[in-house]
Amino acid sequence: MEEKLAWQHWLEQGWEQQWAWSRVEHLQQQLSVAPGQMTRHVLQVSAEDMHARRRALLKGLGITAVACPLAYQGWRTPPWQAVLADYSTSIGERREWQLADGTRLILNSDSAVNIVFDQHLRMVQLVKGEIYIDTGHGAGAQKRPFIVKTAQASLRALGTQFMVRQFAASTWLGVMQHAVEVSPANGGPFYTVSAGQHLTMSHHAIGSLLALTGNETSWQRGMLVVTDWRLEDLVAELNRYRRGYLRCDLQLAEQRISGAFPLEDTDVALEAIQTALPQVQIDYFTRYWVTLRPVS
Repeated sequence: MEEKLAWQHWLEQGWEQQWAWSRVEHLQQQLSVAPGQMTRHVLQVSAEDMHARRRALLKGLGITAVACPLAYQGWRTPPWQAVLADYSTSIGERREWQLADGTRLILNSDSAVNIVFDQHLRMVQLVKGEIYIDTGHGAGAQKRPFIVKTAQASLRALGTQFMVRQFAASTWLGVMQHAVEVSPANGGPFYTVSAGQHLTMSHHAIGSLLALTGNETSWQRGMLVVTDWRLEDLVAELNRYRRGYLRCDLQLAEQRISGAFPLEDTDVALEAIQTALPQVQIDYFTRYWVTLRPVS
């Protein structure tokens, strides 16, 4: 009983502990269907041994509580994120889920999230990539805050429909409806991003609030809609949706382009670029190594 109370106290300390425990349960589920020799080995373990291991695990939770933030940073890096994430998409894939509270969750290409829903909170940890969220209003939902956790901030929904993207060293937030309260991971002051606004934040700085263009959600329809983008930025964005290496020659980097480019077939998107900018030549060294360079 004392161990159970200690475990419950540890679990209630924060989302990191809840996430860590969800990974333990995930591993237990995998072991419960372990095949062949592994299954026979598990069955040979005595009940006394199992109780001893459980006690050791519970005692070790005190160490885990301290080490968890560091372990969490480790789990965020490839290849573990794709293997252990609760929901994920591969390169070029977009998928939608409905969570337990009715929340609509859409993952963009090459994205991954973990979910912690309990009696106290609803939390989505964005491991990598980009998500769109339309928060649910199921029974009891309003009594539990809805939080998206990234490497740079905690984002508390006040409504709402919004998008979050995790870059290597920053988080981008765009709010489509109502508002989102931002709490920087470095302990800075809270602030609110309202509908129609977006910003980018790092560990060291918070960008200015800017107006959304209205094209930010076009990827959900399988299109990338851009207005007056640098060609290098467009190519880098298209590279998110295809396997291999896609690059733009530096001589073309500052060329400006606008248009709607299909994400289902990025080769078609590249042809559209070539049509819009006749000075661009596309070289396919292989299907997975493509370069845009000036016409010779």
